[in-house]
Amino acid sequence: MIYDELPIFKASLDFVVYIETIVKNFDKYHKYTIGLDLRTYSKKLLFLVHRANISKDGRKAILEQMRDICEEIKMLIRISKELNAFKSFNSFEHSTKLIVNICKQSQNWLKCTAGAIK
Repeated sequence: MIYDELPIFKASLDFVVYIETIVKNFDKYHKYTIGLDLRTYSKKLLFLVHRANISKDGRKAILEQMRDICEEIKMLIRISKELNAFKSFNSFEHSTKLIVNICKQSQNWLKCTAGAIK
């Protein structure tokens, strides 16, 4: 497992675990609607880290997909806040910090990949 030493993999795994933990505390309606979306997208992001790491030719496309998923997760987190799904502001704030960190790392990876292609 080459990818498990990558900082972006560790950050994404921490994010998945954190999302799983906080969604448990959502009320029933939000747990099975927006909570399910958050859980699904966070896992998809983690899987894309693995795919980007093993890919040779399609890495740029995968990293662009990661960038898009990151933005969609940020939107889902914002919607969750607006719907008062988070039990505390701290859980919203922490989840936002985690995903912003992952977004920055994926964007830097994309820049490095695009620079290597030129």
